[in-house]
Amino acid sequence: MTDSEIQEIAERAAQEAVKKTFLTLGLDIEDPLEAQADMRFVRKTRTSAETIQRQSLMTAVGIVTVGLLGLIWAAIRATDMAPHNITPPEIQARIRELGQTVLKHDGSPHLTEIGRIVGVGKDAVGRILNQGLEHFHHPEILEAAQAGGIEDPRNLSHFWKITKDENGNGYSLFVKNPNTGQDVSVFDMVREAVAEAPVRLPGSLPKRVDPAGEHLLVVDLADVHFLKLCVKSETGHVYNREVAMHRVIEGTKALLKLAKPFGICRVLFVMGNDILHVDGPRTSTTSGTYQDSDGTIFQGFKDAGAALDTAIGECAKLADVDLVHCMSNHDWLMGWALTQAVAGRLTRNPRVHATEYNISEAHRKYYRFERNLFGLTHGDGAKEEKLYGVMVKEAREHISECLNLYWLLHHVHHKIRKTRGEIEFLREKDHNGMTAHISGTPMTEGHYLNIEYVRSPSAPDGWHDRNAYVNRQGVECFIYHPTNGLKARFTEWF
Repeated sequence: MTDSEIQEIAERAAQEAVKKTFLTLGLDIEDPLEAQADMRFVRKTRTSAETIQRQSLMTAVGIVTVGLLGLIWAAIRATDMAPHNITPPEIQARIRELGQTVLKHDGSPHLTEIGRIVGVGKDAVGRILNQGLEHFHHPEILEAAQAGGIEDPRNLSHFWKITKDENGNGYSLFVKNPNTGQDVSVFDMVREAVAEAPVRLPGSLPKRVDPAGEHLLVVDLADVHFLKLCVKSETGHVYNREVAMHRVIEGTKALLKLAKPFGICRVLFVMGNDILHVDGPRTSTTSGTYQDSDGTIFQGFKDAGAALDTAIGECAKLADVDLVHCMSNHDWLMGWALTQAVAGRLTRNPRVHATEYNISEAHRKYYRFERNLFGLTHGDGAKEEKLYGVMVKEAREHISECLNLYWLLHHVHHKIRKTRGEIEFLREKDHNGMTAHISGTPMTEGHYLNIEYVRSPSAPDGWHDRNAYVNRQGVECFIYHPTNGLKARFTEWF
């Protein structure tokens, strides 16, 4: 046999021997990756067991250490409390005796030194000296307590015991009674408090003074629509001349009640804005759109006039009233005529004012109150984006002097409130069943144009209900400060 043959036989034999050895150990070297995974698992198991063993040992040592410390602390506390609980009477007497003689420079007992002499802790000496319960039965202490109305010395909370000679040498102790209040009854305390209560209240308080009037109140009864007819079986609402009259009068009274505490110096009463539902005897709007109507134009004209007379009269009880008229699409002619008739009748009231400009047929009106400038229009004409420009053009002599700029619009029957500057920001909007208040970039009064559509007290009729234009009915007022602008707003819902 050659050397190469002998070497090949030896290598084959070695491989067989190794293979059988690993098979005996449970490892198949024909699949080396699987064998390596088995070895890694064995190693991981070993290291995990060592980690658990080490952590368990540390935990056990920690528990034993804490337990020993707890026992040591308990022993220390027991030693410290021993004089208070089980100190023999003779030791306590000795401590009190030393408390008279072993003193600091200020004359108070030297607790540390007394404790060293008798073999107890400083705190224990202090507690024994401060117990002093027998002091509460001293004749002088009893006499002082009884003079203060305390019959039982156990109810005496504490006192100072001061013992000094003529040279000022001695001591002073603050003695607490551990049994304070043993016979105090909550029932007795309540009974005594009731018995000591005054029989009658003090004299009547001064009458509240109404605030000085400095605010403008804007009462804006928008889109009342006298003669509108809403049938409950069709729309879920009832609306007719009687309901309209009630909402104008009672709504105004409710708003005035809410506004009065703010101090009102003047009222701006907005008229027009579809106060009538139709504009002639044929129960149609100015442009000829037919409307469901509750009565004739004559009945609606008279009922609306009577309601406005009453509402404006209520406002005049609070402050001087300025009337302003907004032309509108339902009653372009008859609405203007109604304002002329009401203003003519109210000229006899010295607190109601109606200038030729304020009740004219101009499409847009402007009204100034101190540093507030208001633009008023129905809302069916000029677009919002044009309102600032026309205000600058038509009220140029006022706009540079007014910090707060407002447009009050109507027509849509629900609330929309916007602020327009470099950007347009929607702040509030009525939707069916909810009102959305939108938060975002602050746009404060005095820096931007404020546009607001006013809510209507009239219910949706058949056409509006079919198209889901369903508004929540209410009347609104707004309160303005002379320089700070809008102060408050109120809505009376129906």
